[in-house]
Amino acid sequence: MSKTRVDEPSGRPERVCDFAACEEAGDHRAPKSKTNLDQYYWFCLEHVAAYNRSWDYFTGMGQDEIEKFRDEAVTGHRPTWKLGERGYAAWIEGRVRDHHGLFEDLDSQTKAGKPKLRPTRQQRQDLAQLDLDETATLQDIKMRYKQLVKRFHPDANGGDKKAEERFKSINEAYTNLKSSGLPQG
Repeated sequence: MSKTRVDEPSGRPERVCDFAACEEAGDHRAPKSKTNLDQYYWFCLEHVAAYNRSWDYFTGMGQDEIEKFRDEAVTGHRPTWKLGERGYAAWIEGRVRDHHGLFEDLDSQTKAGKPKLRPTRQQRQDLAQLDLDETATLQDIKMRYKQLVKRFHPDANGGDKKAEERFKSINEAYTNLKSSGLPQG
C-alpha cells in the first residue's frame, strides 16, 4: 500500500516513498517482482536508484532459461513460425488454424474451388514407380504400395534379383511420397 500525505499549500495528495522511514515524495516507480510486473513500489530518486542497482530479473534462473528468455524476447514472447515452409500448401491442406475466424470467407471460397497442387518431378517419378498417376492420394499410394510389396517381396520371388531391385525402388518411392506432403485424400 502506498502512503499518501497532503501537501498543505496545494492540497493535492502526493505519494510518499515506500522505503521504510523515508518521507520524501515517491515519484519513481519500480516493479515489486519479476512475476508481478504490474504492481509497483514508489520511491524517491535516491531509493529507486538503490533498488534498481539491486534488481536482477534473472535471479534464480539457469543459463538455459536466460537464453530461452532472451531468444523469445526478440518476438515479444509471441509464437512464431518458420518462413517459406509450404505456407500456401498448408493453407490449402487446412493445416492453418484460424482461431479468430478472420479468413472464414476465404476458406469457404478456397474449399469450393480448391486449386490442385502439381506434384514435383520427383513425386511424379515416384508415383510412376508405383504405377500411379498425379491424382493419387496418400490412401491410394498406401494401397498400391501394399499390393506391390506382396508381389515383389524377395521371399515371394525365390531370390529373383530383378524382383529384389524393383522391391527396393518401390520402398524408396513410397518413403519419398509418404514424407512429401501429398493430400490425404
